[in-house]
Parts: sequence; C-alpha cells; structure tokens
Amino acid sequence: MMRTILITFMIVTWSVNAWAEEFNYQAHVEGMVCAFCAYSVTRKISSLPGVDADSVDVDLKSGRVDFKANQPVSEKTLAALFTESGFRLERLSKTEPPPTNRKSLKEPSLVLDMTLNSLDTNRFEAVFEAIGNIAASSQSRLVIEAPGSLEENLMKPVLMGRKQVMKVRFTPLDNELIHLRLYLQ
Repeated sequence: MMRTILITFMIVTWSVNAWAEEFNYQAHVEGMVCAFCAYSVTRKISSLPGVDADSVDVDLKSGRVDFKANQPVSEKTLAALFTESGFRLERLSKTEPPPTNRKSLKEPSLVLDMTLNSLDTNRFEAVFEAIGNIAASSQSRLVIEAPGSLEENLMKPVLMGRKQVMKVRFTPLDNELIHLRLYLQ
C-alpha cells in the first residue's frame, strides 16, 4: 500500500513539473540612468505575479531587462507599472531560455553578514555607501532586511549615482534590526 502511494506521488510530482511552463522575457525600458533606477525597475517587475525575482537582470546601458515568469506577462500589464515612475516600457518580447552556464551554477560566497541593532540610518550612511562600493565593483548580490519604512533611506547610499548595476533585494521585516548580507560569485 505504501509503495503504491509513493509511486503515485512521484508520478504526480513529475507530471506537475512537466506541465509547469517557464516564460522568458526581454523588455526594453527607457529612462534608467543609474543603479537606483535599475533597482526601481527590478522591484516593479519582481512584484508581478509569477515573476522570478532572482531572474530579473538589468543592463543599464542598453535599457534591456531580462526576466523569467511561471505565467504569461502582458506588455500592457508591464507598461502600467511604469506610468508614474519616469520610466517607459519601449517593448516586451518573449525570448528563448538562455543556455545553461556552468559558472552560474557555482554557489555564491557569503562575504559579509552584518546586523545593526539601530534603525538610525544616518549614523551608518558611510557603511551603506562602502557596501555599495564593494557590491558595484564585483559580481555580487546584496540582501537587505529591515523595516519597510527604511527602504529608501538604505537604498540611496548603496545605489544612488552608480552606473554599475548590482543585484539587490530588500525584504521588509517587522523588527527593529537592519540585516545586510553580501554574496560574491
């Protein structure tokens, strides 16, 4: 009996995975001039249902944004995200999945794990700027967890004025801490 249940479970799991479709997109967004712009566009696209937030990749110079979703994304829906932001969707097209790159399979290394027990972002602005310098100078991913009300205060010193795009994820939390983790490839 247990064997039959296990086999049935495996078949159902395999079938669901086989039916799951992945949509690859390339958008061209005008109006991005710095890393903070790229972060804003990334955040907006990541907010769409079904979009894989980790897949959003912005090329600041060309205005190209590549991303994956597990459901279709319409050009109208994507354009509506930018109506009041100063950015404009030029076009959206489906693309072929990129070839698997063996290098990208390497796990990133955690090089900084810092928790601040203070929400006074002005006191640590130089620290945030220094972390931004490190992240911008290398292939990295920065994860920041803090109260949602601090997002802009934290992102500005990390991103403002930079011409290098970096992967940054802000996660709002209901606590009184600022937690930063920097990963390098």
